[in-house]
Amino acid sequence: MSTETQATPDPSLIFGMNLIKTLNNGALCLMISIGHRIGLFDTLATLYPEYVSSQTLAEKANLNERYVREWLGGMVVGGIIEYDSESKTYRFPQEHAAFMTRAVGIKNMCLFSEWFPILGSFEDDILECFKNGGGLPTKAYGRLHEVIAERSSLTVTMLQSTILPGLPGLLDKLGQGCSVLEIGCGRGLVSLDLAKHFPNCTFRGYDILDNLMADANADAASSGLTNVSFHVQDVSKMQDVSKYDVIIGLDAMHDLAEPADALGCVHRALKADGIYAMYDVNASSDLEKNISHILGPAVYTASSFHCVSVSLADGGKGLGACWGKELASKMIKEAGFSKTEIVQFPHDALSCWFVNRK
Repeated sequence: MSTETQATPDPSLIFGMNLIKTLNNGALCLMISIGHRIGLFDTLATLYPEYVSSQTLAEKANLNERYVREWLGGMVVGGIIEYDSESKTYRFPQEHAAFMTRAVGIKNMCLFSEWFPILGSFEDDILECFKNGGGLPTKAYGRLHEVIAERSSLTVTMLQSTILPGLPGLLDKLGQGCSVLEIGCGRGLVSLDLAKHFPNCTFRGYDILDNLMADANADAASSGLTNVSFHVQDVSKMQDVSKYDVIIGLDAMHDLAEPADALGCVHRALKADGIYAMYDVNASSDLEKNISHILGPAVYTASSFHCVSVSLADGGKGLGACWGKELASKMIKEAGFSKTEIVQFPHDALSCWFVNRK
Protein backbone atom coordinates (compact mmCIF):
# COMPACT_ATOMS: atom_id res chain seq x y z
CA MET A 1 0.00 0.00 0.00
CA SER A 2 1.48 3.30 -1.05
CA THR A 3 0.61 6.77 0.06
CA GLU A 4 1.20 10.00 -1.77
CA THR A 5 2.64 12.91 0.14
CA GLN A 6 1.44 16.32 -0.84
CA ALA A 7 4.11 18.99 -0.76
CA THR A 8 3.41 21.88 1.56
CA PRO A 9 3.48 25.17 -0.35
CA ASP A 10 6.56 27.22 0.47
CA PRO A 11 5.29 30.45 2.14
CA SER A 12 8.39 32.28 0.94
CA LEU A 13 7.75 31.27 -2.67
CA ILE A 14 4.08 32.24 -2.44
CA PHE A 15 5.02 35.65 -1.06
CA GLY A 16 7.64 36.11 -3.78
CA MET A 17 5.14 35.33 -6.53
CA ASN A 18 2.59 37.71 -5.00
CA LEU A 19 5.25 40.40 -4.86
CA ILE A 20 5.98 39.89 -8.56
CA LYS A 21 2.24 40.39 -9.25
CA THR A 22 2.36 43.58 -7.20
CA LEU A 23 5.31 44.91 -9.21
CA ASN A 24 3.58 44.11 -12.49
CA ASN A 25 0.33 45.72 -11.35
CA GLY A 26 2.22 48.81 -10.21
CA ALA A 27 3.75 49.10 -13.67
CA LEU A 28 0.35 48.60 -15.27
CA CYS A 29 -1.01 51.47 -13.19
CA LEU A 30 1.33 53.85 -15.02
CA MET A 31 0.26 52.50 -18.40
CA ILE A 32 -3.43 52.66 -17.49
CA SER A 33 -3.02 56.28 -16.47
CA ILE A 34 -1.44 57.08 -19.83
CA GLY A 35 -4.19 55.27 -21.68
CA HIS A 36 -6.88 57.16 -19.80
CA ARG A 37 -5.33 60.61 -20.06
CA ILE A 38 -4.60 60.37 -23.77
CA GLY A 39 -7.93 58.76 -24.66
CA LEU A 40 -6.67 55.40 -25.94
CA PHE A 41 -9.21 53.35 -23.99
CA ASP A 42 -12.05 55.57 -25.19
CA THR A 43 -10.89 55.31 -28.79
CA LEU A 44 -10.46 51.53 -28.64
CA ALA A 45 -13.92 51.10 -27.16
CA THR A 46 -15.47 52.82 -30.20
CA LEU A 47 -13.74 50.37 -32.55
CA TYR A 48 -15.19 47.21 -30.96
CA PRO A 49 -15.87 44.48 -32.15
CA GLU A 50 -13.19 44.94 -34.80
CA TYR A 51 -9.56 44.00 -34.20
CA VAL A 52 -7.35 46.92 -35.30
CA SER A 53 -3.65 47.44 -35.93
CA SER A 54 -1.46 49.72 -33.86
CA GLN A 55 -1.22 51.99 -36.89
CA THR A 56 -5.01 52.29 -37.18
CA LEU A 57 -5.37 53.03 -33.47
CA ALA A 58 -2.60 55.63 -33.61
CA GLU A 59 -4.26 57.35 -36.56
CA LYS A 60 -7.68 57.32 -34.89
CA ALA A 61 -6.22 58.79 -31.70
CA ASN A 62 -3.82 61.13 -33.56
CA LEU A 63 -0.81 59.69 -31.72
CA ASN A 64 2.66 58.34 -32.51
CA GLU A 65 2.40 54.72 -33.67
CA ARG A 66 5.61 53.47 -32.05
CA TYR A 67 4.56 54.59 -28.58
CA VAL A 68 1.03 53.28 -29.12
CA ARG A 69 2.42 49.87 -30.14
CA GLU A 70 4.57 49.62 -27.02
CA TRP A 71 1.62 50.68 -24.85
CA LEU A 72 -0.53 48.02 -26.49
CA GLY A 73 2.13 45.43 -25.67
CA GLY A 74 1.83 46.30 -22.00
CA MET A 75 -1.94 46.15 -22.16
CA VAL A 76 -1.86 42.71 -23.83
CA VAL A 77 0.56 41.05 -21.39
CA GLY A 78 -1.34 42.76 -18.57
CA GLY A 79 -4.56 41.01 -19.60
CA ILE A 80 -6.45 44.18 -20.46
CA ILE A 81 -6.48 44.11 -24.28
CA GLU A 82 -6.91 41.09 -26.56
CA TYR A 83 -4.34 40.28 -29.26
CA ASP A 84 -4.59 38.30 -32.52
CA SER A 85 -1.06 37.05 -33.18
CA GLU A 86 -1.72 36.13 -36.83
CA SER A 87 -2.97 39.54 -37.91
CA LYS A 88 -1.09 41.42 -35.17
CA THR A 89 -4.21 43.33 -34.26
CA TYR A 90 -5.86 44.34 -31.01
CA ARG A 91 -9.33 44.50 -29.47
CA PHE A 92 -10.67 46.01 -26.24
CA PRO A 93 -13.26 43.62 -24.72
CA GLN A 94 -16.55 45.23 -23.74
CA GLU A 95 -16.32 43.60 -20.32
CA HIS A 96 -13.08 45.51 -19.69
CA ALA A 97 -14.27 48.76 -21.26
CA ALA A 98 -17.13 48.71 -18.74
CA PHE A 99 -14.58 49.71 -16.08
CA MET A 100 -12.07 51.75 -18.09
CA THR A 101 -13.73 54.40 -20.27
CA ARG A 102 -15.16 57.83 -19.66
CA ALA A 103 -18.49 56.65 -21.02
CA VAL A 104 -19.13 54.50 -17.93
CA GLY A 105 -18.85 57.45 -15.56
CA ILE A 106 -18.37 56.66 -11.88
CA LYS A 107 -17.37 53.04 -12.65
CA ASN A 108 -14.24 54.17 -14.49
CA MET A 109 -11.37 52.74 -12.41
CA CYS A 110 -8.79 54.58 -14.53
CA LEU A 111 -9.45 57.66 -12.42
CA PHE A 112 -7.67 56.03 -9.49
CA SER A 113 -4.69 55.01 -11.61
CA GLU A 114 -3.92 58.69 -12.26
CA TRP A 115 -3.15 59.28 -8.60
CA PHE A 116 -0.04 57.16 -8.40
CA PRO A 117 2.14 58.56 -11.20
CA ILE A 118 1.46 62.00 -9.74
CA LEU A 119 2.16 60.98 -6.16
CA GLY A 120 5.28 59.12 -7.28
CA SER A 121 6.73 62.39 -8.55
CA PHE A 122 6.82 63.55 -4.92
CA GLU A 123 8.77 60.54 -3.68
CA ASP A 124 11.97 62.50 -2.92
CA ASP A 125 10.02 65.14 -0.99
CA ILE A 126 8.09 62.55 1.00
CA LEU A 127 11.31 60.70 1.80
CA GLU A 128 12.58 63.90 3.42
CA CYS A 129 9.35 64.12 5.40
CA PHE A 130 9.91 60.56 6.65
CA LYS A 131 13.34 61.64 7.88
CA ASN A 132 12.56 65.08 9.23
CA GLY A 133 8.78 65.29 9.69
CA GLY A 134 6.63 68.04 8.25
CA GLY A 135 4.91 67.75 4.90
CA LEU A 136 4.07 69.37 1.58
CA PRO A 137 1.49 72.18 1.38
CA THR A 138 -1.68 71.69 -0.61
CA LYS A 139 -0.48 74.12 -3.28
CA ALA A 140 2.49 71.86 -4.06
CA TYR A 141 0.33 69.11 -5.51
CA GLY A 142 -0.46 70.85 -8.79
CA ARG A 143 -2.12 68.48 -11.27
CA LEU A 144 -3.50 66.29 -8.51
CA HIS A 145 -6.20 68.93 -8.07
CA GLU A 146 -7.24 68.32 -11.69
CA VAL A 147 -7.61 64.59 -10.98
CA ILE A 148 -9.64 65.31 -7.84
CA ALA A 149 -11.86 67.63 -9.88
CA GLU A 150 -12.37 64.90 -12.49
CA ARG A 151 -13.57 62.48 -9.81
CA SER A 152 -15.78 65.21 -8.32
CA SER A 153 -17.36 65.69 -11.74
CA LEU A 154 -18.42 62.04 -11.68
CA THR A 155 -19.87 62.46 -8.19
CA VAL A 156 -21.89 65.32 -9.65
CA THR A 157 -23.44 62.96 -12.21
CA MET A 158 -24.89 60.93 -9.32
CA LEU A 159 -26.10 63.85 -7.20
CA GLN A 160 -29.62 64.32 -8.49
CA SER A 161 -30.49 60.69 -9.22
CA THR A 162 -28.90 58.88 -6.28
CA ILE A 163 -26.99 60.86 -3.68
CA LEU A 164 -29.44 63.63 -2.73
CA PRO A 165 -32.46 61.29 -2.50
CA GLY A 166 -30.38 58.89 -0.38
CA LEU A 167 -29.17 61.41 2.23
CA PRO A 168 -31.86 61.85 4.91
CA GLY A 169 -33.43 65.31 4.96
CA LEU A 170 -31.13 66.93 2.42
CA LEU A 171 -33.41 66.96 -0.60
CA ASP A 172 -36.26 68.42 1.48
CA LYS A 173 -34.04 71.29 2.63
CA LEU A 174 -32.89 72.08 -0.89
CA GLY A 175 -36.39 71.83 -2.28
CA GLN A 176 -37.68 74.39 0.22
CA GLY A 177 -34.94 76.88 -0.60
CA CYS A 178 -32.08 77.24 1.84
CA SER A 179 -28.57 78.54 2.49
CA VAL A 180 -25.80 76.06 1.65
CA LEU A 181 -22.05 76.10 2.35
CA GLU A 182 -19.58 73.71 0.74
CA ILE A 183 -16.27 73.40 2.61
CA GLY A 184 -13.08 72.30 0.86
CA CYS A 185 -14.98 72.79 -2.38
CA GLY A 186 -12.01 72.69 -4.75
CA ARG A 187 -13.09 73.66 -8.24
CA GLY A 188 -16.67 74.04 -6.97
CA LEU A 189 -18.27 71.49 -9.29
CA VAL A 190 -20.75 70.23 -6.67
CA SER A 191 -21.93 73.71 -5.66
CA LEU A 192 -22.21 74.79 -9.30
CA ASP A 193 -24.41 71.80 -10.12
CA LEU A 194 -26.59 72.32 -7.06
CA ALA A 195 -26.93 76.05 -7.82
CA LYS A 196 -28.20 75.17 -11.29
CA HIS A 197 -30.77 72.66 -10.02
CA PHE A 198 -31.93 74.66 -6.99
CA PRO A 199 -32.22 78.32 -8.06
CA ASN A 200 -34.13 79.25 -4.88
CA CYS A 201 -31.14 78.28 -2.71
CA THR A 202 -27.97 80.28 -2.14
CA PHE A 203 -24.60 78.53 -2.27
CA ARG A 204 -21.19 79.51 -0.95
CA GLY A 205 -17.93 77.61 -1.38
CA TYR A 206 -14.82 77.77 0.81
CA ASP A 207 -11.32 76.52 -0.02
CA ILE A 208 -7.77 77.63 0.79
CA LEU A 209 -6.53 77.62 -2.82
CA ASP A 210 -7.08 81.02 -4.41
CA ASN A 211 -6.53 79.78 -7.98
CA LEU A 212 -9.32 77.21 -7.62
CA MET A 213 -11.65 79.84 -6.15
CA ALA A 214 -10.92 82.16 -9.07
CA ASP A 215 -11.64 79.37 -11.56
CA ALA A 216 -14.86 78.41 -9.75
CA ASN A 217 -16.12 82.00 -9.73
CA ALA A 218 -15.28 82.28 -13.43
CA ASP A 219 -17.30 79.11 -14.10
CA ALA A 220 -20.24 80.54 -12.14
CA ALA A 221 -20.12 83.76 -14.16
CA SER A 222 -19.87 81.99 -17.50
CA SER A 223 -22.84 79.80 -16.54
CA GLY A 224 -24.93 82.83 -15.58
CA LEU A 225 -25.39 81.56 -12.02
CA THR A 226 -26.01 84.37 -9.53
CA ASN A 227 -26.85 82.23 -6.50
CA VAL A 228 -23.36 80.82 -5.93
CA SER A 229 -19.99 82.34 -4.98
CA PHE A 230 -16.59 81.03 -3.92
CA HIS A 231 -14.17 82.41 -1.34
CA VAL A 232 -10.70 81.72 0.07
CA GLN A 233 -11.24 80.60 3.65
CA ASP A 234 -9.61 78.27 6.18
CA VAL A 235 -12.59 76.26 7.46
CA SER A 236 -11.02 75.78 10.89
CA LYS A 237 -11.00 79.56 11.32
CA MET A 238 -14.35 80.59 9.84
CA GLN A 239 -16.49 82.87 11.99
CA ASP A 240 -19.98 82.16 10.58
CA VAL A 241 -22.66 81.65 13.25
CA SER A 242 -26.06 79.96 12.71
CA LYS A 243 -25.93 80.96 9.05
CA TYR A 244 -26.44 77.81 6.97
CA ASP A 245 -29.22 75.27 6.64
CA VAL A 246 -26.87 72.78 4.96
CA ILE A 247 -23.09 72.35 4.99
CA ILE A 248 -21.44 69.87 2.62
CA GLY A 249 -17.85 68.64 2.72
CA LEU A 250 -16.28 66.19 0.28
CA ASP A 251 -13.10 64.29 1.24
CA ALA A 252 -11.64 67.29 3.04
CA MET A 253 -11.89 66.96 6.82
CA HIS A 254 -9.12 64.37 7.32
CA ASP A 255 -6.68 66.53 5.31
CA LEU A 256 -7.00 69.55 7.59
CA ALA A 257 -4.42 70.61 10.14
CA GLU A 258 -7.05 71.15 12.84
CA PRO A 259 -10.06 68.94 12.02
CA ALA A 260 -11.52 69.26 15.55
CA ASP A 261 -11.54 73.06 15.23
CA ALA A 262 -13.06 72.78 11.75
CA LEU A 263 -15.84 70.51 12.98
CA GLY A 264 -16.54 72.96 15.79
CA CYS A 265 -16.74 75.81 13.29
CA VAL A 266 -19.10 73.78 11.10
CA HIS A 267 -21.34 73.08 14.08
CA ARG A 268 -21.41 76.77 15.02
CA ALA A 269 -22.12 77.85 11.42
CA LEU A 270 -25.19 75.60 11.12
CA LYS A 271 -28.66 76.72 12.05
CA ALA A 272 -30.39 74.81 14.87
CA ASP A 273 -32.12 72.41 12.47
CA GLY A 274 -29.23 72.29 10.01
CA ILE A 275 -27.60 69.29 8.34
CA TYR A 276 -23.88 68.69 7.85
CA ALA A 277 -23.26 66.08 5.14
CA MET A 278 -19.64 64.89 5.22
CA TYR A 279 -18.30 62.63 2.47
CA ASP A 280 -15.20 60.69 3.50
CA VAL A 281 -13.25 57.45 3.10
CA ASN A 282 -15.13 54.30 4.08
CA ALA A 283 -12.53 52.76 6.37
CA SER A 284 -12.07 51.76 10.00
CA SER A 285 -9.96 53.48 12.64
CA ASP A 286 -8.63 50.00 13.49
CA LEU A 287 -5.92 48.77 11.13
CA GLU A 288 -6.90 45.11 11.51
CA LYS A 289 -10.36 45.89 10.11
CA ASN A 290 -8.85 47.47 6.98
CA ILE A 291 -6.84 44.39 5.97
CA SER A 292 -9.75 43.21 3.83
CA HIS A 293 -10.53 46.70 2.46
CA ILE A 294 -10.90 46.40 -1.31
CA LEU A 295 -8.67 49.44 -1.89
CA GLY A 296 -6.66 49.28 1.33
CA PRO A 297 -3.10 49.52 -0.09
CA ALA A 298 -4.16 52.30 -2.47
CA VAL A 299 -5.78 54.33 0.30
CA TYR A 300 -2.81 54.06 2.67
CA THR A 301 -0.43 54.99 -0.16
CA ALA A 302 -2.45 58.06 -1.16
CA SER A 303 -2.74 58.99 2.49
CA SER A 304 1.03 58.75 3.10
CA PHE A 305 1.88 60.82 0.04
CA HIS A 306 -0.90 63.39 0.32
CA CYS A 307 -3.42 63.35 3.18
CA VAL A 308 -0.96 63.04 6.08
CA SER A 309 1.52 65.31 4.30
CA VAL A 310 -0.76 68.32 3.73
CA SER A 311 -1.94 68.18 7.34
CA LEU A 312 1.54 67.92 8.85
CA ALA A 313 2.77 70.69 6.53
CA ASP A 314 0.61 73.08 8.58
CA GLY A 315 1.67 71.57 11.88
CA GLY A 316 -1.54 69.56 12.03
CA LYS A 317 -2.68 66.22 13.41
CA GLY A 318 -2.02 64.17 10.26
CA LEU A 319 -5.17 62.06 10.70
CA GLY A 320 -4.79 60.45 7.29
CA ALA A 321 -7.41 59.01 4.97
CA CYS A 322 -7.96 56.01 7.26
CA TRP A 323 -8.86 58.04 10.33
CA GLY A 324 -11.91 55.82 10.09
CA LYS A 325 -15.60 55.86 10.81
CA GLU A 326 -15.07 55.26 14.54
CA LEU A 327 -12.80 58.28 15.12
CA ALA A 328 -14.78 60.44 12.71
CA SER A 329 -18.02 59.68 14.56
CA LYS A 330 -16.35 60.41 17.91
CA MET A 331 -14.97 63.76 16.75
CA ILE A 332 -18.29 64.73 15.19
CA LYS A 333 -20.04 64.04 18.50
CA GLU A 334 -17.40 65.98 20.45
CA ALA A 335 -18.00 68.94 18.13
CA GLY A 336 -21.58 69.07 19.41
CA PHE A 337 -23.61 67.07 16.91
CA SER A 338 -26.29 64.96 18.55
CA LYS A 339 -27.08 62.53 15.73
CA THR A 340 -25.00 60.95 12.99
CA GLU A 341 -26.22 58.54 10.31
CA ILE A 342 -23.69 56.84 8.02
CA VAL A 343 -24.92 56.23 4.47
CA GLN A 344 -23.18 53.90 2.00
CA PHE A 345 -24.15 53.83 -1.69
CA PRO A 346 -23.71 50.64 -3.77
CA HIS A 347 -21.91 52.50 -6.56
CA ASP A 348 -19.15 53.76 -4.25
CA ALA A 349 -17.17 51.19 -2.25
CA LEU A 350 -14.43 53.68 -1.37
CA SER A 351 -16.43 56.33 0.47
CA CYS A 352 -19.47 56.96 2.63
CA TRP A 353 -21.55 59.90 3.88
CA PHE A 354 -21.90 61.07 7.47
CA VAL A 355 -25.23 62.88 7.80
CA ASN A 356 -25.03 64.93 11.00
CA ARG A 357 -27.60 67.01 12.90
CA LYS A 358 -27.12 69.48 15.74
